[in-house]
Amino acid sequence: MMLRIDEKRLLNNLNSLAQIGCTPDGGVSRPALSEADAAGRAWFKRKVQEAGLTFHADEAGNLSAILPAANPDARTLLAGSHLDSVPNGGRFDGALGVLAALEALQTIKEAGLSLPVHLEAISFTDEEGSVVGMLGSRALTGQFAEADLEQARLGQEELSAGLPRLNLVRSDIHLARRNPETLAGYVELHIEQGTRLEEAGLQIGVVTSIVGIRSFWLDFAGQAAHAGTTPMDKRADALWGAANFVLQAKELVMAQFSPGVVNCGQLIVQPGNFNIVPARVRLSLEFRHGSEDTLDEMEVALLTLAANIADQHHLSFSSEPAGNCIAAPMNPRLIQAVEQAATQLELRHTRLLSLAGHDAQTLSPFTPSVLYFVPSVDGISHNPREYTRDEDVINGANVMLHTLLILAENAS
Repeated sequence: MMLRIDEKRLLNNLNSLAQIGCTPDGGVSRPALSEADAAGRAWFKRKVQEAGLTFHADEAGNLSAILPAANPDARTLLAGSHLDSVPNGGRFDGALGVLAALEALQTIKEAGLSLPVHLEAISFTDEEGSVVGMLGSRALTGQFAEADLEQARLGQEELSAGLPRLNLVRSDIHLARRNPETLAGYVELHIEQGTRLEEAGLQIGVVTSIVGIRSFWLDFAGQAAHAGTTPMDKRADALWGAANFVLQAKELVMAQFSPGVVNCGQLIVQPGNFNIVPARVRLSLEFRHGSEDTLDEMEVALLTLAANIADQHHLSFSSEPAGNCIAAPMNPRLIQAVEQAATQLELRHTRLLSLAGHDAQTLSPFTPSVLYFVPSVDGISHNPREYTRDEDVINGANVMLHTLLILAENAS
């Protein structure tokens, strides 16, 4: 009979963890460095010890359950996600990946299996970015510096109060960096946070790439004028140009770059009066895709579109980069391992692109990595109504179990 996880134990653990930082409407609020985050971490440590696994916390606050191999010099196969949440978020985002990995290790230990790699279920610090996005995974991969805390989203006073809750020292966080040669790979399970699997009636989505993100500020400049006395055909209205761009950008990306996405989330209009034709509009632009080459094409197409629309409306136009995140392809060998596990479990699966960032994005250049999804009801996430059905939770954890066994068996 094929090995399976303990369904009741996993569901009980998910429900138990959800009580820490619970909100009146059934959600969870465990932002990184909060008291609820500290309580969730203490709960995880107890569960690791109760399972008879080795507990470890590194200098970045990453928490681990370790099932050691017989050979102390063996490489480590990582699996996990994060325990922190957005404020007033849901109970599955992140937590499912950590607890499924923990359950897989406990199941393997109870089965008495001896593997040629160390297995490590890990919870990364601050994936959601309350302090510094992906802080824990960035520290583990050597992408974090103490200076990053100067740009922390928390105020410095709140930061100084929060770090001791997790027993963290600013100057030591970078010491969490590991040698990639000691790792055999990383596997992450997450809820989809979308509707593709649910709509297709599929049970597992294996991610081929996590999107890169590029952001720009766009400036459309025209001429202020009296809103009553200036004829409509004589105006250089910056808002008309910006609004036209927003609508055409949507059509462009849907027609030429699907499944990529575009968003314009901020609009600053000057002078901003009822009776003055807008002289200047500053517009935020963000677009996402899973390929750097495609992102290059999107950048050219969108900025060219903006410049052409500005000309049509007799406006001047300029753009300014506002940050980017590089696309992260997943490892083909690990993708195949997840697919093999899903097939063995007779689960319907597909390949897809992740349009949201995850710790696997940070790990991908550092060690072979893979991310896979289970369905989210109605695609709701970062919301107290976030929900994944019990059968999908169980399916995801069994795929984790067998993916780890497949990868361990083939480890060299």
